[in-house]
Amino acid sequence: PTIRSFGCATGEEAFSLVEAVPNATIIGVDINRWCLRQCAKQNRNPHIRFLHTGSSEFAALVNLDAIFAIAVFQRSQNRNHTAPLAHGNFTFAKFEQEIARLDAKLKPGGLFFIDHSDFRFEDTAVAARYTPLDCEGNQFLHDRPLFGRDNKLITTQYTLHRAFVKQSASRHP
Repeated sequence: PTIRSFGCATGEEAFSLVEAVPNATIIGVDINRWCLRQCAKQNRNPHIRFLHTGSSEFAALVNLDAIFAIAVFQRSQNRNHTAPLAHGNFTFAKFEQEIARLDAKLKPGGLFFIDHSDFRFEDTAVAARYTPLDCEGNQFLHDRPLFGRDNKLITTQYTLHRAFVKQSASRHP
């Protein structure tokens, strides 16, 4: 399988994934060039490669088997439990745009893992093409702010699914 670690930082997730799925091709992607240099220094595995989000290689990626987006779609400023609005320029519209970009890279039947986000994956337009993965531990109680499509605070404690399966195109008009 080909698995993408989106927001790979210094590569910890990519290195863990290749241990769990040793025959997989792991592609770590990040916007931070310093982080990508750290990944390159540590990487000794030919099954792992790292790409910048602005690279032509990243743009060409399609038909991925799985995408991990863990603790990527969040801003530390939003951890204030009393903030009525999502902070700064990271809005739901930008979140949804990035989710759509990831969706375009994932093949039908592929797995999408998302957790620790300021917004709900289920509120995005592409979420209709996904069903929650039926497995133990897929729902997790969060104690952190969650914002809606309007960027307003919804709640600070909630349970969400973390893993989804992309359905085939034939199931959705």
